[in-house]
Amino acid sequence: MRGLIVVLIAGVLATGGCAGVGSGSNDGSGPAGPVDPGSGPQAGLVELRVAVAESLAKDFPAVEQGFEAQNPSIEVLVAPGEDESAEVVVTDEPVAVPGGEVETIGPLRVVLVDGAGAEAAAFVEFLRDGEGRRILIDSGVLRP
Repeated sequence: MRGLIVVLIAGVLATGGCAGVGSGSNDGSGPAGPVDPGSGPQAGLVELRVAVAESLAKDFPAVEQGFEAQNPSIEVLVAPGEDESAEVVVTDEPVAVPGGEVETIGPLRVVLVDGAGAEAAAFVEFLRDGEGRRILIDSGVLRP
């Protein structure tokens, strides 16, 4: 009797798909199931690339999160150091960026690179006048 129950359960599992062999691709095109939504860019998001001086990198995750919370359709990609594809450059040193508008915010130089989109201008405004300024004051980067 016990053997019959084991055979019946194995048959149910096999026909129900619970005892799969585990093969298939993980690129979303095969029977392996959906791809983790956090593994790539989400549809509808605009990416904003921001280059931040190494000395400021530890303070920018909070700025990034604050800006993304207020602008859910924009994903900020912060790159410590130089990034040629950046639309905004933030540094605490004198800058020599050709083709950009430099704005001084306290000890920071914020460069809005020529050709940057409206999301880059919104990020600069967030640092200058918005919640980003408060975040930088709380972290000690800016003084009130």
